[in-house]
Amino acid sequence: MMKLIYRILVIVLSAVFPAGCSTAFDQEAPDAGPQRITFFIGAECGAESRGAESSGVRLSELRYAIADGDGRILNPHYQKLESDFSKLTIEGLGYGDYTIVFLGVSECEVAGAEISELSLLDDGWLVSESAESPADGEYYYKKVEFSVGKDQSPISHEVVLDLCVGRVSVDVSVSSEYMWRFIKEVRVSFDDAACVPTELSASGEYAGAGSVKSYDITGRYSFCTFPSEAALSGFVEILSSRSNGDDFVYRYRFSDCKVEAGKVSHIAIDYRHPESEDGFLYVREEDLTRFPTDTMLMADEPQSVFYDASRRSFRVNAPLQVSITDDHQLGVKFFSPVAIRDVTVKCRFGNVSHEFFELARFDLIYPFMEASFPLPVVERDAVFTTESGRRIRVPAQTDLTSDDVTLVIETEDQFMKKIGEIDSQWYIRFSAYSADSGHAYWRHMTPLLCRHGVALALNMAYMFSSEDFNVALDEYDGILYDNSHNPIDINALRNKIRTHGGLVLGRVSGVGGLGGGTTYGLADYCYLGVYFDSTAPGSNPHNYPRQAMFHEYGHCLGYNHSSNMTYGDKWTVLCATVFVNMGQAGKLPVNSKDDVGLLPM
Repeated sequence: MMKLIYRILVIVLSAVFPAGCSTAFDQEAPDAGPQRITFFIGAECGAESRGAESSGVRLSELRYAIADGDGRILNPHYQKLESDFSKLTIEGLGYGDYTIVFLGVSECEVAGAEISELSLLDDGWLVSESAESPADGEYYYKKVEFSVGKDQSPISHEVVLDLCVGRVSVDVSVSSEYMWRFIKEVRVSFDDAACVPTELSASGEYAGAGSVKSYDITGRYSFCTFPSEAALSGFVEILSSRSNGDDFVYRYRFSDCKVEAGKVSHIAIDYRHPESEDGFLYVREEDLTRFPTDTMLMADEPQSVFYDASRRSFRVNAPLQVSITDDHQLGVKFFSPVAIRDVTVKCRFGNVSHEFFELARFDLIYPFMEASFPLPVVERDAVFTTESGRRIRVPAQTDLTSDDVTLVIETEDQFMKKIGEIDSQWYIRFSAYSADSGHAYWRHMTPLLCRHGVALALNMAYMFSSEDFNVALDEYDGILYDNSHNPIDINALRNKIRTHGGLVLGRVSGVGGLGGGTTYGLADYCYLGVYFDSTAPGSNPHNYPRQAMFHEYGHCLGYNHSSNMTYGDKWTVLCATVFVNMGQAGKLPVNSKDDVGLLPM
């Protein structure tokens, strides 16, 4: 294994001195005096398997001690450890032979040993917290012998700290990524009660007799310990759950595990679960980090992505999209600033069964989630339970595509229930329009405006489908007129809204909006100002942003300024009033400006 020397960054500064001795870390070195000795300090990279690429070491703490020829710890007149732990300077030692020892602690959350004060070089320095738990943590040690003679010229030493512990990695092999969700706790035990040392002396000798008993490595699947003289045996205990919530424990035996300082030993576990053959994928909220999940329309999302309709587009009645991706995984995209829970994806393989079965279930779909999930049935034969309760075995679908399956989404989430009431299928996407050609009004969208555009489209489509709107619209029968001032047939207007193709959302500046057909552009303050709580309680619902919102949609429906579907106190007032009232009552899919504004960007 290649060894690299890294300069060490400072977090904590510590040094060891006999009780009652003073320190002089900040005093200046004298202009002339005893021989100056400088130690340039680095650390060997952490424990790695043979052939693995090394990485840098960061220490949170560095201790050192100096002993004379009889092993007594000394306190030289002048000593200074640099704040970044890179250099130690010592002066004031008399002629003779000395030993200096270093002990470093890496920046890691686990610390299974304590550092003791020293009087003699043979004293225990790094000591396990318990005889039944390992010295878990990355600890670095080095002993250097040096002499002070009559030659007064400065001398220096390069010091590379080595790991004084070995790492044990418990390699759990699962049949699919889904199986990780069942594992609740992992513990390791060694058979022999006196198989590993419990302390490291300042002189570098291991001593004591301890073991590892039911040591918890849940989530980490590895731990550090002092090296063992002989190969170790024992068992790994894994507490798991079934889909119904019942818990059970399996013990896996291991042997021939030799722990060596600075190296990684491996314990291989072939994890088996009673549901290993099942093809059903259940993703809990805490499981999401195990999968390649992302968030759409983050602040740094490039224009090439959010203007690409193949990646950023949806229909208002289907903001949750599930599909089989090109790499044969279950893809999920959710165009919504509101999270939903308890979502089931049902599937039917046309060449296997006419019945649907549960393919996947999600405890949480978070706002603007974009993710892909490996399906067990792609890797191997899998068993599913159909809606009728029949168990069927589906052969491995190694080349699975969307053409092979029919996917259906089921959920009782209130947001999705509202989406289910939308009677239109508007297609929503984003465009720069003429932002790059010097146009007077068109400007580029931003990811945040795209998010507000998603909310606007969902809310507007839902409002037009609602009973609140349709009851209010009936009161305008004979009042709304078209471009030729002819009365508009209310039912024909409803059908025009329902069958409208959708909106291509853009951004304008200098005007409140531009619209017509599927073209729909608004100014920033309009995207942000249409929510009910964008204006003070009790204020007129017909503010400028809401007027622009429905004015431009009037153009999208084919009406111009000769009608009262754009200007005037009819169509836009009707829509703005219903929109605000529904928002105040919590009836819209996305009610508050904070539903978008407070999301991480």
